[in-house]
Amino acid sequence: MNQLSFLQSSEWENFQKNLGRRTWRVGNVLIVRHRIGRGGWNYLYAGRPALPEKIEPFLAEVKKIAQGEQSVFFRIDRAEPDGGAAERDVLARTGRTGHPMQPQRTVMLDLSKAQDALLSAMHEKTRYNIRLAEKKEVVIKKVLRRSAQEDFEIFWDLLQITSRRNKFHTHGRKHYEMLVETHSPYFSNELFFAEYKGKPIAVAMVNFYQPTFGLPGVATYVHGASSNEARSVMAPYALHWHIALEAKQRGFGWYDLWGIDDRKWPGLTRFKRGFGGDEIAYASPVEIMYRPFLAGLYRIVKWFR
Repeated sequence: MNQLSFLQSSEWENFQKNLGRRTWRVGNVLIVRHRIGRGGWNYLYAGRPALPEKIEPFLAEVKKIAQGEQSVFFRIDRAEPDGGAAERDVLARTGRTGHPMQPQRTVMLDLSKAQDALLSAMHEKTRYNIRLAEKKEVVIKKVLRRSAQEDFEIFWDLLQITSRRNKFHTHGRKHYEMLVETHSPYFSNELFFAEYKGKPIAVAMVNFYQPTFGLPGVATYVHGASSNEARSVMAPYALHWHIALEAKQRGFGWYDLWGIDDRKWPGLTRFKRGFGGDEIAYASPVEIMYRPFLAGLYRIVKWFR
């Protein structure tokens, strides 16, 4: 799969700016400045970029930005499973792999396949749970923009329930509000709800990104949450099957279930693998150090946290 990531889109750049982060374009690569804690440190970041073949001018330009911003390092979450020639060249020059900001492994559903072929590729328990949810009359609701605020409140409440149940931290509320508000004809973050007996019990926020130059679009499951109630009706299975079909109907080429990890998220990983997609492992991130001493301190602090 060769597809420009939504993390490199102009819409994502606007979202980053709205979060208060500085951005640059070096060639076609989006560079974002991230703060480190409250001490005034920062680093530069590129998420899943298509790096230029001539890497020296690119790295020199990024270094100029880093010097002006007094950045500690430059991190690249690589875009290709094998690293790609340009990405391997960067790693050879730095000799250091870094800490990923994006999931390192994912499951991708190939939406060019017929609906029956998608179903037959699934684990039989996943197919059973989809049928069970349909039999229990789980209803899937797609949010209309005019009702987005009311539906956002439901999403936010479910997200808080899920974070408490699974013991993880969320972004601040404004982060998700701005995600929903960021859209163009080629880019949107949309909410899909699974309802049981008229009550929302599961939700997914999905990014739809369609590059303008003819590559197949990708729908990406970026955030999700669920209620503590009615878990036996298997609503998330029907929810993601509906999203895949919605993306297929819109002409998108892939549904990216966005992140699996057997150690960190064993249950979620089993759930996503059950849909039978292609499993992709990205090459390790690259970090180019500009202030090695501060970078070492940063690593020590993250290790203790």
